[in-house]
Amino acid sequence: MTTATMTAETEAAIANINIGGVTINEEQQLYVIPSYNKGKVSGYSCLGFDYLLQQANAVADWLISEGQQATRIPAEGRGTPRAYGTYLALMSQGSAYNQRTGKRCNGELEPQLIGLENKRVEVTYNDGRTERFWVGKSCGWMPCHLEIKRRDSTGGGAVCGPYKSVRVVDSRR
Repeated sequence: MTTATMTAETEAAIANINIGGVTINEEQQLYVIPSYNKGKVSGYSCLGFDYLLQQANAVADWLISEGQQATRIPAEGRGTPRAYGTYLALMSQGSAYNQRTGKRCNGELEPQLIGLENKRVEVTYNDGRTERFWVGKSCGWMPCHLEIKRRDSTGGGAVCGPYKSVRVVDSRR
């Protein structure tokens, strides 16, 4: 099942979410999110329309697959305040579900790397570039794969797939 009917309770919760000064930059297709320090804006973060849609719907699909009620954001909702409010509600619902059950949402994992955690891989990007790294996995209720550059490193950045190809080059970390 990829969609679910929104309950009146969910509809009311989404309608009442305060998006806290978030603005929408249509030209760059971004939600611009202020951060506050001592009650004053001290900086901004951005969240792309497409990324928000992908992430929110991955969480909705996971919750639905777990038998929970959740609302997907339709493509026509992309870039709207309502989509941002729904995203916040889904992230909160996913976190709460994890706290109750211990289950994790795999929506941020790169499908080509699932099962290759703790292995060294060589990836080829679609533009022909290659790169080698150890495949790691972050913590939390919605983990992502990490590019660990060296065997003795303790962390790294999120992977940037999909890849043209993935090849295991070492499995001893």
